[in-house]
Amino acid sequence: MRHLRLVIDEPQPEPYEVTATPDWPPVAIPGRPGWWRHYIDGQQVDLPTNNPQD
Repeated sequence: MRHLRLVIDEPQPEPYEVTATPDWPPVAIPGRPGWWRHYIDGQQVDLPTNNPQD
């Protein structure tokens, strides 16, 4: 039986900042299931819904 080997030296992807922008729909935040980034009144706001009115 063969086993899966993990490659330790493989580079990991760099994390990136998710940015919501005016006039675009909310953006799902990677690594945080169920949370969405909104652009409300000129600020980035994270909410547990994709509806900014909730």
